[in-house]
Amino acid sequence: MPGGRLVASTDAIGVTMPAETVVPPRFRTPEPRLRLHAAFALAIAACALAAVLCALAPGRAEAAPVGPFDVEGPADAYAWDGAALSVTGDGVTIAGMADPTSAAMGDVRVAAGVGAINVGSGVRIGTLSFAEAAALRLDGAGNEVQLLDLARSSSVSGPGSITLAEVTLSLDLLPSATVTLTGSADGMSIWAGATLVLGPGASLGNITHFGGTLDLSHIVFGAPVRVLGYSVGGDYTSNTIVAPFGATRLSELMTLDHLFVNGGDTAIVEDGERVGTLQDDGSFLITATRTVTFAGWEGKVLATEEVPLFSAATAPEVVAPEGYRFTGWDVDFSHVVQDLAVTAQFEKLPDPTPQPEPAPAPPAGGSGAPSAASASTSVPASRYYPAPKKLAATGDAAGWGLGAAAAAGSAAAAAAVVAAAIGRRRG
Repeated sequence: MPGGRLVASTDAIGVTMPAETVVPPRFRTPEPRLRLHAAFALAIAACALAAVLCALAPGRAEAAPVGPFDVEGPADAYAWDGAALSVTGDGVTIAGMADPTSAAMGDVRVAAGVGAINVGSGVRIGTLSFAEAAALRLDGAGNEVQLLDLARSSSVSGPGSITLAEVTLSLDLLPSATVTLTGSADGMSIWAGATLVLGPGASLGNITHFGGTLDLSHIVFGAPVRVLGYSVGGDYTSNTIVAPFGATRLSELMTLDHLFVNGGDTAIVEDGERVGTLQDDGSFLITATRTVTFAGWEGKVLATEEVPLFSAATAPEVVAPEGYRFTGWDVDFSHVVQDLAVTAQFEKLPDPTPQPEPAPAPPAGGSGAPSAASASTSVPASRYYPAPKKLAATGDAAGWGLGAAAAAGSAAAAAAVVAAAIGRRRG
């Protein structure tokens, strides 16, 4: 029947009783206004409960000035003794500085039994000392510690950054952490996802690179930092070395006593680009290239070459047009660092100097003046011979004049003797 249902019943001896109609009770639908009031009352009750729970929380305090720091965490887990912040329990975060505009620093002492201390942003600590191995967790950027004084090797982790001037023992850099070292440290281990940045004044005992990034881009060429040993890579590891643009080997950036390249892939990144891979001897196998295009007369392309970065291009042969000579190229291509367009340079040759025409030869058999050659051939040969250079009797030097005089005198004497003889015969 409408609005109800039939229900048949059976007695204890199995006889079916006549069905009877059961009508469900009718409920009135709540009015919308009543629903709104109930939800509002429930919200008020939830807020009141939250306030009670917060009030009953054991010693928890929001960030508040403690010495030079803003600190949050259980109130009984830290205290300022007038000289340093003492951390005696877990859950403490140094969120920042009480006066961010001040250059003031403070010391922090972490007691034995504390597993970790958290650091926010812009925290400046003079000396941070750990009584036992503990973790330093970074939640923000711009943090600074002058001296990290460790009783045992510890770790840094978290998606933040910190600058360390000096570290007394080895430090593990865990995922997401970025640590900049400006001074000395016993050793650093870089794990996947972490970054170690070395400043120009850094020095380390050893660096173990199991993944992550070693950033050497702040090191000045010609002033490598001192590192006793560097071990990088391993099976299935992926490592990155960030170097200043133009570097081609580790020895330009680190003075190493020991280098161990243990396999895996160690990428070399310069100026944001992967330019090559680290080789076993510490050199960089440069795989990045640049395009060099050579153009000749009137811009005609002579050759196009893909040149490994930091290498020299090979110039093509150049043929100068008539009336010009090739003088060289307009840009240097001995150390290619970018795509280049190299153009040949030409110089116009000077016009040739006009040459005078040769004088015409005299006609054959003509009556012209005799030439010097013919005049010389018409002079009869001399019948006289030079006198001896020395006189036989005296050994004095004799020349043409003295010899001629002697010859003339001899001839005159001979003529006189002949004349006298003829006279005697006549007489």
